[in-house]
Amino acid sequence: MIAQNLPLAASGLFLPEAPGRPLVFADHVLMTGTTETPWSLPEHEAGMGLLLMRSGTGVFSINGQRETLRPGQYLLINRGSRLAVTLPYPAAQPLFLFFHTALADEVEAKKGVDWRWLERVHPLSLPLRQRLDWLVTRGDTCSSFGSLRADSLIRGIFDELFIEARAAAAISEDLPVTRQATRVQLFKRLDLAREWIIANYAAPITLDEMARVAALNTQHFLRMFRDCYGKTPHRFLTETRLEAARQLLLHSGESVVAVCRQTGFESPSSFSGLFKQRFGRPPAAYRKNRPPPVSSGRDDIH
Repeated sequence: MIAQNLPLAASGLFLPEAPGRPLVFADHVLMTGTTETPWSLPEHEAGMGLLLMRSGTGVFSINGQRETLRPGQYLLINRGSRLAVTLPYPAAQPLFLFFHTALADEVEAKKGVDWRWLERVHPLSLPLRQRLDWLVTRGDTCSSFGSLRADSLIRGIFDELFIEARAAAAISEDLPVTRQATRVQLFKRLDLAREWIIANYAAPITLDEMARVAALNTQHFLRMFRDCYGKTPHRFLTETRLEAARQLLLHSGESVVAVCRQTGFESPSSFSGLFKQRFGRPPAAYRKNRPPPVSSGRDDIH
């Protein structure tokens, strides 16, 4: 991995000598720093990477589509996409991680697939943030062990994002929409709502709120979400809450009632019944004993 400060606007790393030719990174490249004044990069043909703000606000244009990024969010960009960046205020801390170009070539050659990142704002998970923080704090070292660990970590990040991208592409292809551009746009909205549900599962969430996040009519959102993910938004929310509760029961000392409240359930009795239905035992027994294998059969959470 090559770690370096934020590039200058005229950096050859961003602006290739031959316009129109995709950038090639012969190594993983991590760029970060703190801006002292408003900062920008003009539109250019970027490499394949991950863009986020560690602090402050950034405005990113990818192929003409404007996105505002704040801490706790990230963007993925495909190789060859047009990228422009504006950081309007000083003391902003952007982070750009560009992947070794050979990674995409290798995956496509091995699996015989054509794939693209979903270029929209994604919520930044805690594990991904921790791995990126480690890459920043270690810096660029001459230690062969440190370099190998960094490269392995970045490769793991790439592999996870690739798996998610392939799963998203497969799901979006099944949406009952004829035009591909419309299908991709619809999937972006549905996936944004799904990630919003995951990020806000502990709060009281209504179907209307989910639909507003997706910018869709409530009934259209309900139908399309079910077509896309094979379950209703309410069922997805309930399953997300139950999995969060399961993790708290296994890894925290919180009482069952506290776990119930912290994961968005209003009634301890209904929580206990749903938990037993999902995992085979009520919460208290699940914590005390090794749980039996979870059935792969049909459940009745709607």
